[in-house]
Amino acid sequence: MTTSEAAPPRVFGGPGAGPGRFAAPSGIAVDARGRVWVADTGNDRVQAFTRDGALVRVLAGRLRAPEGVALDAAGNVYVADTGNRRVAQYSWQGGFVREFGPFERPRAVAWEPAGRLLVDDAGRIARFDTRTGAALADAVEWPGSARDVAEDGAGGVWVADPANHRIVHIGP
Repeated sequence: MTTSEAAPPRVFGGPGAGPGRFAAPSGIAVDARGRVWVADTGNDRVQAFTRDGALVRVLAGRLRAPEGVALDAAGNVYVADTGNRRVAQYSWQGGFVREFGPFERPRAVAWEPAGRLLVDDAGRIARFDTRTGAALADAVEWPGSARDVAEDGAGGVWVADPANHRIVHIGP
């Protein structure tokens, strides 16, 4: 298939505060069932959609300017709740489970299959054990401006560093 034969992009949402609308969406993740989770920063919520754009879940009420979202294999949702300086964990059904932090400015989160949560916090990548909630001692800091983080499936982490115009890999 050539570029001219590619399927047109699917689009849903649009500006606004109503269900399925967005105000400055920033973080996005896709779960094992193909649902698209969006950190709707300007509306202080996270919304989940089917691949076709049907709204299936809204997490709101306790969030302030969320910028990142990640999911684990069990369907738990982790939100970089930037305005509240924490990471909030919710069950798939939307119930609040617990929080991690406090942080300076959590902007992105990622979940590692080994049961660790990665948090991009203003140039520091912090790690937490999701089973116990305990902070792990292997946080990584460097000069720069980490903006997003993703696990690599082998114990390492990829970090977007826009101030230095680079992508950084940490770990094995």
